[in-house]
Amino acid sequence: MTVDNAAGFDLDQGQRLALETFTQLCKDQSLLDHPDGLAEQDARDAINDETTLVRFLRARKFDPDGAFEQFREACRFRKENHIHEVYDGIRLEDFETARRVYPHWTGRRDKRGLPICIANFINITGDTVTGWKGTRYLQGTSSELRQVDILQLGSVIFDSITRFAFPLCSAVAGKPITRAVILVDASTLSLKQGFDLRLFARDISGLLTTCFPETIERIFLCNCPSYFAAIWKILKGWVDPVTAEKLVFLTPVEVLPTLKEYIDPENLPVSLGGKLDFEHGMQYDLDAAVRKVLGRDQLVPGPMKWVYDNRGRMSAVAVGSVDGQKRQATVATLE
Repeated sequence: MTVDNAAGFDLDQGQRLALETFTQLCKDQSLLDHPDGLAEQDARDAINDETTLVRFLRARKFDPDGAFEQFREACRFRKENHIHEVYDGIRLEDFETARRVYPHWTGRRDKRGLPICIANFINITGDTVTGWKGTRYLQGTSSELRQVDILQLGSVIFDSITRFAFPLCSAVAGKPITRAVILVDASTLSLKQGFDLRLFARDISGLLTTCFPETIERIFLCNCPSYFAAIWKILKGWVDPVTAEKLVFLTPVEVLPTLKEYIDPENLPVSLGGKLDFEHGMQYDLDAAVRKVLGRDQLVPGPMKWVYDNRGRMSAVAVGSVDGQKRQATVATLE
């Protein structure tokens, strides 16, 4: 679903010229063609649409050549790692297990209309982050299950935010929404856990910087323990500097006064001082405006994407695989 064009980004003349140059560079290398592995009717939001190009440009401070090199690398990564095929064929149980490790959308938005995502370090341990080793997906029409690596799995989870939540929140807001706010409960984080997660932090922050630039507004690390400075000393060298710049560290007494500036209490989890009965790993709890646009109160588990129907409308389609069969179920259609 396209909330049209760069006008929604308030670009000045120089930035528009940079976008034109960047777009032409991508066209010349066929990077704006329909991507391999993406079904014919699939929306290209957050893959190679204009809002995505603007994100890559912002990440490179509107340097068209730098943005082009990074975007080409991201396209290469998606193609070589079959990201779209993994998204369409990942086993439903594996996707839901991964949601209990990675940040995911709650179904709520902040005061600016940005999706609120949540994570909890109690669920992010050395054992759970290696759970990807058991993840499988169906590729193409084959019935053979293929293994997924950690970067493929991370891409699928973040795609569920950028390819599904961003377009939906854009439709609700009537303007491009291309960033999310992430709330992380760090109250249980230990020194050993911080050490065990250093490689995970490196891989995921690098993935975000390369393939998902400018998709994070802020990452609020909430309820940081008194010894957090020692933990951050361990992790800092393993976190990509671009991701590190997005981090906001909050002690328990700072959490609610800070977050309520950005998020209404009804959209803030109880564990962080709000009124929303929601925990990391739970299914979407959609706010009233999102429910109205979707025409339904709930969504189904598993990955979802936007697809054009035969009337040119955008439909939310549930994908992934269940019992060795790919799922392709229309959940909602935007009128």
